[in-house]
Amino acid sequence: MVNVDEIASTAEDCFNPLIDQPFRRPKASSKNQMQQVAPCNFTTETVKQSIKKTLKNLGEQVSDDSADLEVEKLIETGLETIANAWRKRDSNSEMAFQGLLGILEYCLQHIFDSQEYFEKFVNALGYNTVQFWRAAVPYIFDSDMSRGTKYRDGLLFSLTLYDVNTGRNRLKELYAAVPGIRKSLLGVHAKRFGEQFHNLQRRRSRSQLGSQESLNNSTQNSDEEESEGNSTEANGQVKRKNSRRTSVTFNLNTTEAEAASEGEAGESFPAGGLANIHFQQRVINVSNAPPVSLKKEKSGEWEIKQGSGGLVSCVDPVMSVNQENIWLANLGMNLQKQKLKSSDLLSASDDAAIMAPTTNTLGLPLMKQNMADILFHVLADDDKEETDSSGKIKSYPESTYFREEMSLLGVLNNYNKGNYKLNPVIVQETDYNFYYGGISNGLLWPALHNLPEYIVADYDDPKTLNEHWTAYVRVNYQFAIDAVRNSRPQDFIWIHDYHLMLTGMIMQGLDPNLEIGFFLHIPFLPPEDFFTKYRICAFPILRGLLRFTKVGFQTHRDRSKFIEFVRKYLPNARVAYEENIDTHTVTFQGWTCSLGVFPVSIKNEDFLGIAKAPETVAKSHEIRKQIMGENPPPDARLFFSVERFDYTKGIKEKLYGYRRYFEKYPDRIGKDVLLQVAVTNRRSVDTYKRYQDECIEIAEKLNEEFHCPENPDWKPLIFRTDGLQRADLIAHYLAMDIGVVTPKKDGMNLVAKEMLICNPFAGLILSNGAGSEIQFTTAGLHPDDGDCTYHRLDDLYDVEKYADVFYAAATESEDDRARHGQRLSDFNMANDIERWSAAFLDPGWSHLVIHQSEIKTLDDFYSMMMRTRDVRRQIVERVLKGIPIQSHFGISLNNAKESLLLSCKPNTTVLYLKPSSDQEDGELAHFDIKMELDEFEKDLNFLKFIQSDDVYNVEQFINTLSLYHPVSDEKFREEVIAIGDLFTDADHFNFFFTDRDGTLKSYSCSYPASVQPAYSGVIQAQFARRCAQTCAIVTTAPMMQIGVLDVSTIPEGYYYYGASAGREWFIDPATKFKDTSIPENHLELLDRIFMAISELLDDPKFRHFNWLGSGLQKHYGHITVAHQDAFHSVPESSAKAIDQKIREIVSQVDPHENVLSIKESETDIKIFLKSKLSGDIFDKGNGIRLLVRHMKCDLKNGTILVCGDSETDLPMLEECLKGNPQGVFTVWVTTNEELRIRVKEVCEQHNNKNFVFVSCPEVLLGGMAQATIREISTGRFQRAAILSE
Repeated sequence: MVNVDEIASTAEDCFNPLIDQPFRRPKASSKNQMQQVAPCNFTTETVKQSIKKTLKNLGEQVSDDSADLEVEKLIETGLETIANAWRKRDSNSEMAFQGLLGILEYCLQHIFDSQEYFEKFVNALGYNTVQFWRAAVPYIFDSDMSRGTKYRDGLLFSLTLYDVNTGRNRLKELYAAVPGIRKSLLGVHAKRFGEQFHNLQRRRSRSQLGSQESLNNSTQNSDEEESEGNSTEANGQVKRKNSRRTSVTFNLNTTEAEAASEGEAGESFPAGGLANIHFQQRVINVSNAPPVSLKKEKSGEWEIKQGSGGLVSCVDPVMSVNQENIWLANLGMNLQKQKLKSSDLLSASDDAAIMAPTTNTLGLPLMKQNMADILFHVLADDDKEETDSSGKIKSYPESTYFREEMSLLGVLNNYNKGNYKLNPVIVQETDYNFYYGGISNGLLWPALHNLPEYIVADYDDPKTLNEHWTAYVRVNYQFAIDAVRNSRPQDFIWIHDYHLMLTGMIMQGLDPNLEIGFFLHIPFLPPEDFFTKYRICAFPILRGLLRFTKVGFQTHRDRSKFIEFVRKYLPNARVAYEENIDTHTVTFQGWTCSLGVFPVSIKNEDFLGIAKAPETVAKSHEIRKQIMGENPPPDARLFFSVERFDYTKGIKEKLYGYRRYFEKYPDRIGKDVLLQVAVTNRRSVDTYKRYQDECIEIAEKLNEEFHCPENPDWKPLIFRTDGLQRADLIAHYLAMDIGVVTPKKDGMNLVAKEMLICNPFAGLILSNGAGSEIQFTTAGLHPDDGDCTYHRLDDLYDVEKYADVFYAAATESEDDRARHGQRLSDFNMANDIERWSAAFLDPGWSHLVIHQSEIKTLDDFYSMMMRTRDVRRQIVERVLKGIPIQSHFGISLNNAKESLLLSCKPNTTVLYLKPSSDQEDGELAHFDIKMELDEFEKDLNFLKFIQSDDVYNVEQFINTLSLYHPVSDEKFREEVIAIGDLFTDADHFNFFFTDRDGTLKSYSCSYPASVQPAYSGVIQAQFARRCAQTCAIVTTAPMMQIGVLDVSTIPEGYYYYGASAGREWFIDPATKFKDTSIPENHLELLDRIFMAISELLDDPKFRHFNWLGSGLQKHYGHITVAHQDAFHSVPESSAKAIDQKIREIVSQVDPHENVLSIKESETDIKIFLKSKLSGDIFDKGNGIRLLVRHMKCDLKNGTILVCGDSETDLPMLEECLKGNPQGVFTVWVTTNEELRIRVKEVCEQHNNKNFVFVSCPEVLLGGMAQATIREISTGRFQRAAILSE
């Protein structure tokens, strides 16, 4: 008889292991597990049982006492054992892997309170993290997709927090394991679609009608050409009869209008396709506070007003220039319906905090969660709760909150239509309170002002500090994700202030190519114990600031302090200083950051416009009369001070000093009045509340203490805590006699500048804690032994000095006061906000830019050229990808060009350089760098044209190349057309083999300086992409160690590189091969020759040959020694002398000429190893055969293009003609008539007439560009024809 209970028990036993897997657990409370799919919380007891079970299965002894262990202790004791078992890759590995997944699940469920154990978990994985994530991520994703969990976001944030706290970069290992994660975070696919759609709209809106007419007419003319055969064009050029595709004509002086008319005649197509530029650079501004204020009116509608804070004043002018700019900020639209008040911030219980993220990486709520009822909460709304007539608090359904949010988003949408885009960053409300009211203002604000006494005492507790720091990191993480997702590669991301000091590190981890700037609006003066007592925050901030591209400080004081801490706590960091631009660069862990000083200012016009208004002037008279009375004493003075009611502003010390002023100088009683406006803020923070109450009490006592019997209405102090509208504020500036700005520490304090801009006749008392005082001192406005334009207070706590400064300001003559005020006002007028923003945004001070420098040595010269190579590589890559060029590329190339030109002998292009920096006397290396300077000019022109929206920008650039033709513009045009016709006959090339120097690029003065220009790299790459299948550059230069790969700017994948005449090949990083027929003893023989020639070139008589052309180069299988340059500047006798010496060296090593062979050319002498079998010299023909053999190429079929400029390239041509005599097309770049005849003879021997001769490389590049344009245009024509059908 069947036992039903046994069957049920067996089934349950079989099913339990499946449903108890990590990340796949059902709710434990269910009676019927088969029906439950919703996830449960992974309890402490669950993870303990999981760890113990895993350890037992691995054969480890588990003590009975382990049941009483805390889960953290159990993780600590069992983690290493389980990780080691997993790494062994044996039969127990899967069990150990499940155990690791269980621990990971617990860590992700308890992000706040288990971060320490997540760090231990990652450390235990060691070097196997990539393998682990590759296996674990599918479990995580499956849980999120099928159970509505949030483990992926938890994992991403946990790894981010790990990297922030430890200074490592383990997140990249997750990206390496699962590349799709990074693309998802960046929104790659959405961005790509958006760019393509934007580009399509732009093209259609600009040229839809004209393009359609051009295409229709082109179709008609194409049909006519096919029926008529040969036809003569208006310019006299004959089109070839057998042309399979429409030939694109080339007009040297074609304007856009003329080009359009030609298009109507069917002779050309719009080019635009060599480089697609979709978007221009924008500024992505990121700050905690938004540039607007939001308020809900009684009508229920939302009102949005432009903000008036310092940050808005600074940045809004920059943002308003372009409506495409984006400002990301927290608008108070945060997740979590119940708002945590600031007063409850530090007393919040652990249970009140959310233990795991409830948003995805875009900041949107995860709707599948159990917490899907979370709605937005608007901080901008009043804190007061509405009540009904009986006093009861009104309640609203949740749908009301939702409707309010949708209404607010609608207001934002309307705002964005007429302004730059304002996008909200949405975070957890609890996180935001810990981040803003906690770490930002409870720790960083007082610490960076060097006021440790105001740091919140709760942060003495490591647990509280750690929890709030985690929230700070999480909010920075959300800001960073939003900024990256809203940015494009060409944008500049500008982060502001101490709230967001980690965003650069997080963003660079996602995309290392981003350009991110950071400006610190407050001082950087942390106390010494900041890096010990608050280590968990201090070190990440120090490292985090170095991950920005550039960081701006308000004063040199702040930057110097930062560099001091970098040198002390990051000893591996390299700090350099560039005096000519006053910039420090710090390189740490592979990242380089530029540090500049940019004193912030104000928008002068905004203040002057109000100050000059008649109503403002009239109001200032009323204010003065109201405060000072109808008939004040002639020497009575009105002091005015306005600031936030903040302990950093020195208000308490000011009141003490002012009281001492009347005690010490009683003659001022009844005359002088201090109007103190201290705008109350952050009163919910206990430290602020206590400070404000103390100051108000001191103010009241001061007014009680001093009276004037002669003037009973006089009061020494008027203390206000309400704010002033801008017009009222400026009226007070006009009414005052002396402004008082005396903070303890301040970033800049713009009030001092506002005062003197509005009232240049006023005096000024300024403490050295204000950043503006440091700026004024640096500018010479307060010399130690000269005419000081303001009264400086060096010690706020010295009441005697404070009183003396008040007295000196009050008794200064009106003429002196006006003269000093005018000097300060003139300085502020010249250094306004536009100059500040332009200076910070200027790419010229960044380390990314090549700065102008004096070229004195060979190393200076070659280093400069290598830096231009790096810039040109970036230009080529960006143009090919359709990414706009960043402005600093052009600045770099221009600076490099100017540096070289200014270092030349006056009125020449000849450069005289020391061979080494330590050489005082001796022979100088000299180079004629005309060609290098010309290449810079071509690249700068290329940048100008390629960034234009004109679809004919490529043709316009090619026009400029005609200037470099050795004969004439007309000859250039003629030769380009000849190449175009040749390429049209070929239609498309199966193979393209070409030489480099002299063919695609003019000969350089020295091979290390022979950097491929950017325009050449783009044209060659596009030709390879559009017009040929297999492309190879075959050169006699070496591969590396100042070889062809070192001076090339084309990205990998477009060309194969055959170096040493094709004896060694580079296909891609994974595919390299070389001629293996050379005996080892022959290579040793070549080494002996190389060493002997090296010693010869140390002789002062021959030393200059080191610097000539390619110099001394060691290749695989031969050696090259330059004995003449392209300009024939070496005397013939000198060239013959070194040739003779080299022949003597070779004769001594190989007297019977069995192994070595010498071959001379116009510019160099080469020593070759002979082929082992034939005894012949290995030439480029052999190199082609080597490539064909390894890559299985079939040269017998299809078309082949061969380009060269010298006799060493002829074997390459001959090899191709042997196997495919009719399929070879060749372009030879030479004016040497003998060489032209030789090339013609070689071709005609194989009945081949497909050859063209041109005079310079620019012609060949122009022809290649035209062929590419033709290919793109023909494709458009064909697509249009298909659509028309």
